[in-house]
Amino acid sequence: MEISLGFAIALLGGAMTAGLAAYGSSVGVGQAGEMAGGVISEDPDRFGLMLILQALPATQAIYGLVVAILVMLKLNALGGDAFLQLELGYGLAVFAACVPAMFGELISPIWQGKVAVASMGAVAKKPDTFGRALILPVMVETFGLFALIATLIILQVVIPDLV
Repeated sequence: MEISLGFAIALLGGAMTAGLAAYGSSVGVGQAGEMAGGVISEDPDRFGLMLILQALPATQAIYGLVVAILVMLKLNALGGDAFLQLELGYGLAVFAACVPAMFGELISPIWQGKVAVASMGAVAKKPDTFGRALILPVMVETFGLFALIATLIILQVVIPDLV
């Protein structure tokens, strides 16, 4: 049996979401890691604080993976021949539902990494500012969460009859 174009497009939506989220997170974590390396070369005792700030942009990769898994679960729930013969319209709808997460989980961790770098600079000079400095990159995280929530809601509205 041949895989339908609708199925392939739906699968592409989930896969692109996971891939773009991983890319964005790796950029953000990489930026923060460069700064963290500089800070701990001057003061190794700040490693724990730097690690927390560096890890923040990684969460969007998790959000992208969640979307990819959800898409696969929804497609797998069709079972049998329907699993592979998804109509083109449904496939496009699933892909479209993934778009908020694709962009949100690509862009927000890059900006979060930049804000984490600035927070690391503040903590390097004044370690007692860590709590306040942590809030700054967490604010950027909210936009990744908004994108994830939008995708989850749209997926549930668009293809509730598939599960």
